[in-house]
Amino acid sequence: MLRTAILISAVFAVGFCCDAFPNKTDTTLNWFPSCTSKITVYSLVAQDKSGNAEYPIHLSAPLYALVNLTNSGSVYNQMKLTTNLWSWGGWSGCDWHSLPTLGMLSNLDACTNGIPCPIPQGNQQLTITMDFTKFGNIIGLLQDDQPYQIQQVITAPNGDTLCITVQARARIK
Repeated sequence: MLRTAILISAVFAVGFCCDAFPNKTDTTLNWFPSCTSKITVYSLVAQDKSGNAEYPIHLSAPLYALVNLTNSGSVYNQMKLTTNLWSWGGWSGCDWHSLPTLGMLSNLDACTNGIPCPIPQGNQQLTITMDFTKFGNIIGLLQDDQPYQIQQVITAPNGDTLCITVQARARIK
């Protein structure tokens, strides 16, 4: 009986125990392109308003991402922006779990929501601004000092897309 109880406890503990910060997000911002694009991204660095590297990131103030990229597509003057959010957790598996945003972060005008327009052809450095302060209803539901995954999907009228996903430790307060 005691062996059975120990075995059940061990299985329960393993099943509900996750790394608090996956992919070394306790100390490192991770990013990756998450769709096929005519824009190649070489680097992404999170910065504060003074241009200093920022980690963990702070979602309660505007976040600036310095992005080095090459645009091999068109000159993009108009674009739509959708931002997707995930939290990390273990209740339903140690994985990223989509957070509902009720459409508030979908199909926004990219040029007035942090993407510098136009995006010309060629190699360049852009500063993308992610300002979640105007979405306090969503940010207010997030827990402070936790790992989050943020994906920005930028879509041009001709269907060209750029998708960047960031995994980071985030401060809310």
